Amino acid sequence: MIAGRLNNPELARKGIHIANSAIPLIYYYRMSQDLILRILLILAFIALLIEYLRLHYPRLQQLFINLVGPALRNHESNHLTGATYVFAGMVFTAFLFPKEIAVPAMLTLSVADAMAAVIGIPFGRHRFLAKSLEGSLTFFIFTCTILAIYALVSWPAILIVALIVTVVEAYPKSFDDNILIPLTVGSLLYLARFLPF
Repeated sequence: MIAGRLNNPELARKGIHIANSAIPLIYYYRMSQDLILRILLILAFIALLIEYLRLHYPRLQQLFINLVGPALRNHESNHLTGATYVFAGMVFTAFLFPKEIAVPAMLTLSVADAMAAVIGIPFGRHRFLAKSLEGSLTFFIFTCTILAIYALVSWPAILIVALIVTVVEAYPKSFDDNILIPLTVGSLLYLARFLPF
């Protein structure tokens, strides 16, 4: 049994993660690539500035811990937080890929990754690589749904992309998922355009 407890700080983290889906959705319906890149670069710069200040000035670090401490993971107290990696991942994704690829890639990060934890942490009973099978199945289902709505590829391609990125998400690694997931989805969707089906 590998099920855990999805506590309030973890729920808050996942809520923020899902709220980040507003960025690709606004991009998809209302913004150009140039404009979203400018916005994302500003957000990433602000996040990095906050990280620099709080990691170099103890009083600011204490203030930061007081404000968001419960939502931080242990390693984030003295390293970059997941939020900063999210903005970095979105910047790279929006820069490297056209809108029809970048949007589903970013939504997979914001929605599928968060829902995998919401289901996998409390209900996971079976191990799959470094995650739970229940969480990974949730990730796969949400990824398929997002790609079916926003990605301009066939159903066989959707299933292949979703399966590969699900394995990537579950595989034990040191590289941050918030960068790896959208770049993996984006790269696979780009390659899927050349599939014969």
